[in-house]
Amino acid sequence: MKKMIKIRFILVLVLAVFSAADISAQITLTSVKPGQELELKPTDDTLWVMNDARMRSVIETGRLYRISKETNELLSQKCDTLQEVVNQQDSLISILKSDRDYYVTELKTSREDVITAGKMAKKYRRRARLATFGIGVGAALGVVVGYFLFKD
Repeated sequence: MKKMIKIRFILVLVLAVFSAADISAQITLTSVKPGQELELKPTDDTLWVMNDARMRSVIETGRLYRISKETNELLSQKCDTLQEVVNQQDSLISILKSDRDYYVTELKTSREDVITAGKMAKKYRRRARLATFGIGVGAALGVVVGYFLFKD
């Protein structure tokens, strides 16, 4: 029984060492204060040495980059929306132009019809005046001829 507990304890200790090594490998930033020393083993990563002001500048640049990236995505969405609106407006413009052309043609046709109808009305008015004058002259002539024929 004691042997089993001892084996479990060793297993837990080994797992703790491995997980501590894994956790320390995940740390991306380590600060080294003035007067401190840090020993590093060569790995696949690049080691950068910066002073405090430069590190703050890098962090601020990262924040600004993230904000710029979000702004860029938002502006891209707005550009896409604007392009859709422009396409809709272009289609409306083409529809309105074709409608305008239709109504301009109809207006021209109706003006020509009005001019033709005016000419025909003038011709019929002249004919009506001549007919009225002819009827008046014919009636007067008929009365005069009737008077001479039936005068006895």
